[in-house]
Amino acid sequence: MALSAAMQSFTTFKDLIAVAIAALAVVLSLITVIVQRRQQQREAYRQVQDVLMSETVQRGRWMVIDIGNGDRPVPARGTPDFYLLNRTLGVYDTLAMYVRRKVVPRKWVLDMWHHPLKAMRPGAEKLAQRHLEIGLDWRPWPELWSLLKAAEGYETALPCCTEPADQADEPPWAGP
Repeated sequence: MALSAAMQSFTTFKDLIAVAIAALAVVLSLITVIVQRRQQQREAYRQVQDVLMSETVQRGRWMVIDIGNGDRPVPARGTPDFYLLNRTLGVYDTLAMYVRRKVVPRKWVLDMWHHPLKAMRPGAEKLAQRHLEIGLDWRPWPELWSLLKAAEGYETALPCCTEPADQADEPPWAGP
């Protein structure tokens, strides 16, 4: 009788250990998935950042800003500049889709790009209007508009939004 009770206790203890090990395996699997997702987001952000910082996309971004400021006319349809502007806004449209689908973290994108995105909005709106005027029956760059809107009121904890420009810390290499 005592042996049977001991065997039953051992079996119960063994079952509890098996359940604990299985639960630990599930927790470790979830942690692995989370770590892999973060690594994938970092890699995707790095790749997007490389594209956004390319000479061509930078040139297109500044052209969009100039158009919005009234410093440059919207180029004629079919010109190299017209296609450059469309490619540039297409890249930002893709970035906006990545943000919406959480491929890249929204906070990272807005922390880094909120000022350029704010500056691009008027030019992007003028270019979208031009597309409608030349016969498109849909608004181009459908993902982009939500990202531009998010950038409008965005403020980061970074010095660009927390310190006046004339009081920002000087970089260590700046002279007296």
